[in-house]
Amino acid sequence: MENLVSIKDIGLISPLIAIFLTSLVPITIKVLRGNKEQKAFTVLVEALLGLGVAISLIGFQASDNIVSAFMGSLLFDGGTKIVSIALCLLAGLSLFISTENINTRGNKLSEHVFLILNSLAGMLIMIWANDLIIVFIGLEIMSLALYMLVALSHEPKYAKEAAFKYFILGSVASAIFLYGVALIFGPVGSTYFDHIIQFINTDYANNYVFLIGCFLCIVGMLFKVSIFPFHAWAPDVYQGAPTAVTAFMSTAVKMASFTVLLRIIGTGMLGEIGDIYGILEWLAVLSIVVGNLAAILQNNIKRLLAYSSIAHSGYLLIGVIVAGIGPQDNFGYSATLFYLLAYVVVSMGLLSLVSLLENTEESFVSVNDLRGLSRKKPVLSVFIAVLLLSLAGIPPLAGFFGKFFIFAAAVDLGLFWLAFWGVMGSLISIYYYLRPIVMMFMKEEEEGQEEVQMDFLSYLNIFIAVVFAIAIGIYSGDSFELVNFASKF
Repeated sequence: MENLVSIKDIGLISPLIAIFLTSLVPITIKVLRGNKEQKAFTVLVEALLGLGVAISLIGFQASDNIVSAFMGSLLFDGGTKIVSIALCLLAGLSLFISTENINTRGNKLSEHVFLILNSLAGMLIMIWANDLIIVFIGLEIMSLALYMLVALSHEPKYAKEAAFKYFILGSVASAIFLYGVALIFGPVGSTYFDHIIQFINTDYANNYVFLIGCFLCIVGMLFKVSIFPFHAWAPDVYQGAPTAVTAFMSTAVKMASFTVLLRIIGTGMLGEIGDIYGILEWLAVLSIVVGNLAAILQNNIKRLLAYSSIAHSGYLLIGVIVAGIGPQDNFGYSATLFYLLAYVVVSMGLLSLVSLLENTEESFVSVNDLRGLSRKKPVLSVFIAVLLLSLAGIPPLAGFFGKFFIFAAAVDLGLFWLAFWGVMGSLISIYYYLRPIVMMFMKEEEEGQEEVQMDFLSYLNIFIAVVFAIAIGIYSGDSFELVNFASKF
């Protein structure tokens, strides 16, 4: 047993242990208090302390070279270190919304925190994995917690429908991924990434079982990041889920899933398998076009952000493709990580605004609810405008440089048509990102509009997102160099 598990291995996964133990604290105290919930602020502090410990432990992980644990089944490098810290921070920001949002606060908050932190634990397992079986285990831990989180809303109808849809479609995607793993294991005899790469470098070309297995694994992951045509679940689930869960899904889940895609594709594991990159290029373009065109038709802000998320997944897939075609060059990998960081924080800020406007358990916030907001909340309106312009890719904000680096990486490899459609998609998106701004600054308030809640932590989320979007935009060169340096593996 000493050869299988060492003190070093336990030390490397200590952040995961800290997060799991922290998840047990609120729910255990609730049981000992006779099923009586603690104050929301107390539960939040307990969760944040655990996340702080986990981030501190992640800080001690190696970043200048690759370190393995548990006989090579887990890998730790600079890229996973950045993403691990970002995921912990996103979980904390999601909990800011949870403690104040009308659909998550109250007598089920301890269970909510338990599920958020366990979903986070699954994400960490996913991004550390060097084995497709370990990826699947992390994927299922993450997904099962998310299914329950969506259903845990106080809203009686749409949340349950969204949870059921997400569960059914998510289960199908997981089954597809696992079937792909089985088909890969047959010819390779292993599910470790480095063994698969060795197999590719020898005699994969005529092994159609292996090729189909790789394709199915990628399809399973594309569902999690809502790439066309595996995107249909996203608008319904984003709308029906509690806003705190929507924020967590649109940020942390997307970041973890794309990191796994980078691990699978960006390390060159697929080599030159058939025309798989050609297929992925078309899926990226279709995601950009479908996501942006569908977002134009939306009035519900959460559905608008859901279709926007599909388009952003298309942009990110361009970065993943670049990382796969040119794995020896770290540019595509770093550009994708930079874009992820620029996107997820801004998205968290916008969903915090949705939480501020939700007055009842059944309320759905529309673009029209922002009419005349600048007259009541001028500073908040300016902040929201900055976040929307960042998502649209307007300079000098973080979103512009995120897109710029990804499109530049595509052009550098001769993928001009991907860069062209990326730019066209960004131009289309300006229309629906400007609509809320027009409502806030150029329209009069209507009777019966949703009032803005005085939730301090949601305001704090918005402020953090605005500062991040501006600072990363102004210091984009230095920020990118920092991500590029830290993510080399």
